Amino acid sequence: MGKFDNLEQNLTKVTENAPLKNFNYKDTKNILVYNVPKQWSDILKANGIAFSAYAKMAILEKMKKDKLL
Repeated sequence: MGKFDNLEQNLTKVTENAPLKNFNYKDTKNILVYNVPKQWSDILKANGIAFSAYAKMAILEKMKKDKLL
């Protein structure tokens, strides 16, 4: 029995169980952030947090606090 014998069945199984999500990337924008101390980035990375995710959370919290959202 070869390793590709059940390939079609496995592909069908995977595609039937795959979540159908519509990602609309038109609503997102990459923005560069300058003059961020490397130490901040290193601290976040050491704690398993991406700088971009942390920055996005901080901006969201600030916008809610300022009642912009």
